[in-house]
Amino acid sequence: MTKKLVGWPGHFLALSVGIIWAFGFAPFNIWPLTGLSLLGFFFSLQSLTRRQALWRALWYGIGFYGVGVSWVYVSIHQYGSAPIALAVFLTSLFVIFLSFLFFAPLGWTYVWLTQRFKASTLGSRLVLFGLLWLVFEWLKTWFLTGFPWLLLGYAYIDTPLANWSPVIGSLGLSALVLASWLGLTWLTIQRKQWTSKLWQCVLACTTLLWVAGALLSNQQWTDNAQTKTLTVSAVQANIPQQLKWNKEYAHTTLATYRTLSKDHWKSDLIIWPENAIPLVYPLQAKSFVDMFAEEANKYQNTLITGLPFMNQKVIEGQPYRTFYNGIIAAGNGSGSYHKQKLVPFGEYVPLEDLLRGLIKFFNLPMSSFSSGDSNQPHLIADQTKIAAFICYEIVYGDFVAKQAQQSNLLITISNDSWFGASIGPHQHFQMARMRALETGRYLIRATNDGVSAIINDQGDVITQLPQFQADVLTGKVQTKQGNTPYMIWQSYPLLLIIGFILAVFGWNARQKQSLAMEQTSTP
Repeated sequence: MTKKLVGWPGHFLALSVGIIWAFGFAPFNIWPLTGLSLLGFFFSLQSLTRRQALWRALWYGIGFYGVGVSWVYVSIHQYGSAPIALAVFLTSLFVIFLSFLFFAPLGWTYVWLTQRFKASTLGSRLVLFGLLWLVFEWLKTWFLTGFPWLLLGYAYIDTPLANWSPVIGSLGLSALVLASWLGLTWLTIQRKQWTSKLWQCVLACTTLLWVAGALLSNQQWTDNAQTKTLTVSAVQANIPQQLKWNKEYAHTTLATYRTLSKDHWKSDLIIWPENAIPLVYPLQAKSFVDMFAEEANKYQNTLITGLPFMNQKVIEGQPYRTFYNGIIAAGNGSGSYHKQKLVPFGEYVPLEDLLRGLIKFFNLPMSSFSSGDSNQPHLIADQTKIAAFICYEIVYGDFVAKQAQQSNLLITISNDSWFGASIGPHQHFQMARMRALETGRYLIRATNDGVSAIINDQGDVITQLPQFQADVLTGKVQTKQGNTPYMIWQSYPLLLIIGFILAVFGWNARQKQSLAMEQTSTP
């Protein structure tokens, strides 16, 4: 079908098109580059053996993650106190691990299935490639706790296709993007057949996806009736990460939040970011929470803040303490939430007995959290039900959709200081925007040093603060009722469709095999 690219020329092509992937996302937002990256990867896999495809896909993944998650270096070197050489080594190890985990199997499986399903035509190979890409994007959302970063659909949040997201979610949006790019590729290569009905059908369907997406921009998926408008203030204190967990600096941190908040107590909601109170509740922080709650009660408003929690149990006569990364509503509000989706190495250390103590990076402050229960109730602020998410949790689409059911408002608190001035915070912010669009909810994002913002139910940014600046973001949000189709079904319908199409491929391959056997046995 294409000229075989063996050895280093093919690997270099795969590496190069993998590198450009990240430039389709925030802060660059050159979304057509994701299409070029996909197509370059697809054509680099043609006419290879399974083993060759495995290595080809590995090089693509190294380019993909080498740029896309380069912010890991900042965490390891700048805040994990690892020397430059060690930080580069650990970052490279992380990139190679992710590439082996998600891309090498994709390349191997693609070639194996094209052979097993006897997919000899361009169209069948494009469809099979697209299906496998979606399967591996889905695997990224849960396998080994998941790492759903840089999924294709996020790059298209500012295009007409994004308006499908409340129906099919970001994974479904990835499917539509794949259908668009792969469909256009087939049309371009098969342009000599422009009079055929199949060619015209593919062109019509591709066009329809984008036109329908544009028309859906006016669709309201959630109910505005019996809702209210709230004034909110999100405090961005810009506390230096090196001082955040310094016990001697804790009172200065709390004084900073109190000073920044003093002119905003009349807001309905005041929100402080992840672990804004660097003291454990209730062991050390209860008196401070009570003091700030009293301040909020004066104005009949609600303070929502992040802080670590401790639960203590007695097991066989011995005290046993469990720590959680949490959030609490105080004043004219109630409830608390313990984070469920923890960051590996950041909030817990895999193989802790082996790794803890080797280098400072594995001893980061607050890296021994436990995961919260899955059935926690919403926070309440003056009868408004708030679905709260802490940092990394906001990148899990199906998780957020399920947790946000029957809520009126979304809040996510974060501390992206770990990423410094890298591209990481911008990618994280882009994913938060997608969650607002998928759920038809306003979303408030409060962070330590940016990007703090208010996002409306269409995923559009109403207002935001510059990074690395101590300030207070104030604006209005509208509460919502009802659930979008995606909140109800999540990604299950799409997975069923993928499974059905793969089954059709398998059935068709068996039919071809049976026919070939009959022709061979016929004298």
